[in-house]
Amino acid sequence: MKTNASHLLENEIKKVKRDVVALSGVTDPYQPAERKYEITRKILEILRDYKFPIHIITKSDLVLRDISILSEISKNSWCTVSFTIITFNKKLLSILEPLAPDPEKRLEALKELVTSGIQAGVDFTPIVPYIADNDENVRDVIKRATESGAKYILPGVGMTLRSNQKSRFFEVLKENQPELIEKYEKLYGISQNPNEQYTSNMSRKTFELCKEFGIPNYISPPIFERPFKENFEVAYLLLLIAYFYEIKGGKSYNAWAYHKAAQNIEDLDESIIDIRKRNKLQRIPEVGSGLAKTIAEFLDSGRSQKLEEMKHNW
Repeated sequence: MKTNASHLLENEIKKVKRDVVALSGVTDPYQPAERKYEITRKILEILRDYKFPIHIITKSDLVLRDISILSEISKNSWCTVSFTIITFNKKLLSILEPLAPDPEKRLEALKELVTSGIQAGVDFTPIVPYIADNDENVRDVIKRATESGAKYILPGVGMTLRSNQKSRFFEVLKENQPELIEKYEKLYGISQNPNEQYTSNMSRKTFELCKEFGIPNYISPPIFERPFKENFEVAYLLLLIAYFYEIKGGKSYNAWAYHKAAQNIEDLDESIIDIRKRNKLQRIPEVGSGLAKTIAEFLDSGRSQKLEEMKHNW
């Protein structure tokens, strides 16, 4: 238990550039112990005071305890809360999430946040192969998220199985659905990710359902005060294009190139507009002629034909 986390943060936060802070990518910031120790709450208070934007990912409705702080962050910087929901099937939940609050409680919390003016959505991650990836479950999660007022849904179609993670998950399969072990071995092989054909098919399914229900399958760019805002906007465009390459499958190198270019643009110490005026876009690492053309079009018009085509055409 890192009870000194807030003190460490306050000492370090003055040294870093303001950017979105994720709480959190590995563990839930609203675990049961949070009721007693209030570590997350203290961290949020510091992030609020220094006007850092935040993205909370949780399975708990305990986040409502901190709604006043989140409201301040939302007004003075930027805030979004993603509730992880992978199914409403009680039998599956008892196996996959035995200790988590009911997903219905999460949706009620989502509604309350949205009503209070705080952006919130659903993190549909992971979509568990052969268990929660059937048409009925995928449609149910996306439909109920939309009906609850979610501003976005993030489908996680490529469930990773790394070393110990794989061992623990296979133990769960052996106890509950041993007939799936062979199917998982074929789906993953020696990789930590399912094969590209499966990922592509699942991406298509979730993409089409999100279009049907009229809900974005990504988070709109965070808006907060930062130097060279135009650099971030271009970087975000490239990350969106990379995202669509990834969800379509089979374009991992293309996605990687856009990710690298986006990072290099965010790291620039001058405006990309000035670089474009000097016709030096291709001097930016990982920006070739094609990417330079996409960037120039966006700087001129505020839109990207390539991204629009990727959004609407498979």
